[in-house]
Amino acid sequence: MSKDQTPRTPPRNARQRLCRNVVIHGFCKFENKGCEYNHDATKATPGSQPSSSPDLKSKLRVDSPIFTPTSLANTVNNDGSNLFPYATTKAGDRTSARIPTGASGPGHDSIPTSMHQPYDAQAYNYYGGNTPGENMGSYGGQQQHQVMMSDMGMGHAMARMSLGPSAQLSDGQQQQGGYYQQSSDEYYPQQQQMPMVAPQQPLQYHLYTTPLPHISNLHPHQKTIHAFFMADKLREELQRKSEAIQQVLDTTSPEYQRLPSEIHHYHSFYPLDVHRERSVKVFGYPTWVYKAFSSNDGKPYVLRRVEGFRLTNEAAMSSAESWRRIRHSNIVSVREAFTTKAFGDHSLVFVYDYHPLSTTLYSKYFSQPAHNVAGVPEKNLWSFITQLASALKTIHSAGLAARIIEPSKILLTGKNRIRLNCCGIFDMLTFNGGKNTPHHQQEDLLHFGQLIVALACGSLAAVHNLSKSIEYIVRHYSADMKNVILYLLSKPSQYKTIDDVVTMIGPRILHEINSAHHYNDLLEGELTRELENGRLVRLLCKLGCINERPEFDMDRTWSETGDRYLLKLFRDYVFHQVDEDGTPITDMAHIIQCLNKLDAGIDEKVMLTSRDEQSCLIVSYSDLRSCIENTFSELLKKR
Repeated sequence: MSKDQTPRTPPRNARQRLCRNVVIHGFCKFENKGCEYNHDATKATPGSQPSSSPDLKSKLRVDSPIFTPTSLANTVNNDGSNLFPYATTKAGDRTSARIPTGASGPGHDSIPTSMHQPYDAQAYNYYGGNTPGENMGSYGGQQQHQVMMSDMGMGHAMARMSLGPSAQLSDGQQQQGGYYQQSSDEYYPQQQQMPMVAPQQPLQYHLYTTPLPHISNLHPHQKTIHAFFMADKLREELQRKSEAIQQVLDTTSPEYQRLPSEIHHYHSFYPLDVHRERSVKVFGYPTWVYKAFSSNDGKPYVLRRVEGFRLTNEAAMSSAESWRRIRHSNIVSVREAFTTKAFGDHSLVFVYDYHPLSTTLYSKYFSQPAHNVAGVPEKNLWSFITQLASALKTIHSAGLAARIIEPSKILLTGKNRIRLNCCGIFDMLTFNGGKNTPHHQQEDLLHFGQLIVALACGSLAAVHNLSKSIEYIVRHYSADMKNVILYLLSKPSQYKTIDDVVTMIGPRILHEINSAHHYNDLLEGELTRELENGRLVRLLCKLGCINERPEFDMDRTWSETGDRYLLKLFRDYVFHQVDEDGTPITDMAHIIQCLNKLDAGIDEKVMLTSRDEQSCLIVSYSDLRSCIENTFSELLKKR
């Protein structure tokens, strides 16, 4: 208290009233420094709390039961344990009179438990994946608050932070009934704390939601702010893919220490294997999958490593050149192949295009128990058949064979969008100069039919009992589906070709083309929205380069004279308007409308007023557009 301030006169019954610092914190640091209130909780009498006293009508009075939980010590849980064991202890002890974090009832403002997500920072791996069972990231300090805000939304996060340190507790702590000491940031649990489980916390890329029905159902001439940007789902999907591309390993992780820093011109390896156990079922060798960046173009690629393979025939490397020439929308393109000893053994590495957040047909449809998985809907199944037939048509026409029609090697990269993966590996592992290519093409058609049966029945074991599987397909699918399957699985006297399959599914191909065109129209519509936003951003960039420039061509008043002065006044007209009370007007519709008119350069006139309101200028948007073009051109010429 400063000397010029008059000391506040304490109430008459100050000695009988318990100090608020003792109630809240358990002690008072001004106890021996002139504090007039009582600091001994045992001497506080109920008689000192008359309800009729005028100065005790405040909701936050010190001697209110809100802050003196003297009867909380007798509160018990359902199992008979004491709910608030630290409620009644000595007044000077720091563990006394703790505020119960889970208290509720009359006089207690309980904190909603839904706002406190269980979080275990040690249970996370910093750059984990997004699949179940993988860790999402390890954050501490300020980074932990960022996770909370992105996971719960801005509103809940700010509400949680505003509640103070006592609100930063997990569900496990709240349910056990403990006390949080605000002065020393210590938590005192009532019982042994249960181990916290770290749930999946996927990042949320939007701190706003789509408009409600009563807001979005507007007149045809009205628009909401969401109408100027792409759809939330598409934006979130693209941002998730962008995040997956930028994922790198933590430099302190053991996995990072085991991986080489660079192989050829590839670096920044990131493992993409979800399952750590190595299987030799498909290729006969253990395989590893990594994402890495190329030093040549800076783009990410997928490196599939075949462990323990020793190349005995140098001519086998030429088989990769044939696959490099194939470009198809349903085939993961092969970039190159090489051998290396950087992993500590003889390894063969194939480089493919990287498709972020892609999964396999096996993970999508066969990783769950068979009794919980139904067959793929016929519409989706025909889409898969059409895409695979198109891929096989291209491969067989090039004189090659896929040899990899396997659910675990077919990627699902989008909505009903599949790509044939791992092409060319078998050609190098079992190199024979292409002598058995016709035989392998027949095997492609056989495995194609087996894959359709497995997808239709929802089980990989369906191919072992074809009679019952065909009966199931006849009951649940069309006759065309059965005819395609029987042709692929049969052994005709003549040579089967993929062209015959394409002829059989001709009507379904038309439907697939129609769906692809509809989806293309949808993406073009979303692109059109961002196209207009791009024009406005370009216009704002030009205005930003011109307005308030401190000096140009040794002229400090350049931005305040000539055409630049008009642009300054227009900037104030668009962004700095206020109402009659002086409140800033932040009308997004007004801003976008003015910028669109300026970009189009229409003849509509607008009145610009100086900041001192002493002069007014009437100009058209066409004149303002000319001012921008001339001034920006002047900047470019000087450069």
